[in-house]
Amino acid sequence: MNAFERHGVEHLSASSLNLWAAQPALWIMERLLGRKTPTGIPAARGKAVEHGVHIGLIDPAKPIDDCAAAAEREFNRLTALAGDPRRDEERPKIGGYVRGALAELRQYGVPDAYQHRVEGRLDDVPVPVIGFIDWLFSDHGLIVDLKTTERFPGAIGDPHGRQGAVYASAHGNFGMRFAYAKPAPGKKEPQQVRVYEMSGDDVRRHLEALRLIALSLGRFLALSNDARELAGLIVPDFESFWWSDPAARAAGREVFGF
Repeated sequence: MNAFERHGVEHLSASSLNLWAAQPALWIMERLLGRKTPTGIPAARGKAVEHGVHIGLIDPAKPIDDCAAAAEREFNRLTALAGDPRRDEERPKIGGYVRGALAELRQYGVPDAYQHRVEGRLDDVPVPVIGFIDWLFSDHGLIVDLKTTERFPGAIGDPHGRQGAVYASAHGNFGMRFAYAKPAPGKKEPQQVRVYEMSGDDVRRHLEALRLIALSLGRFLALSNDARELAGLIVPDFESFWWSDPAARAAGREVFGF
């Protein structure tokens, strides 16, 4: 049995490996010790907007206001237990994100698949890497992943690139695009969405990064079969935005002792 399986890690994902790279203490608390925290506000925002956009993609005649309202309801559901004060700040923006995203994505037509599961392997990593593609548009040969943002990035960042590399490697003949949506300033003035496409070199580079991160995690897990002992080797950074939810910080203090 390999180190991953000894700790009950049967598969990896780009998001899991990104978390390990950015905040190993949070990875240990959630993935090894099972101390789950409420969905973070940015993640809830993304999921809610995606929900509303999907409703508008599968039904091109659906009024955008209806799609926006569905997204707002989903955001309220996902954040019902959240103590993060950003919840009230983000809620009024949800509809604007949906309007901006649909103004761009409806040109691709009705998607063939939504939250499509893919699975791949990284050299020398004994467990598979899985992912869930937002939308497949076979007529255009495209994979599209939607991100919500307050500011447009100048390029696809490494965490998103690693995620896209998993998707693209599972569909080698498809283009991989990220659509970054900002909230629209008004119902009749949808904000332009900025779209970036990954190259083959991008995909290869990010897959290699994922492989190295996974190998690092495997070496760490091999140090001990005791998750508590492994937690004692890591110090959390509670000032990071990753720990912004009060429930996450409270759980972290219980786990790490300060």
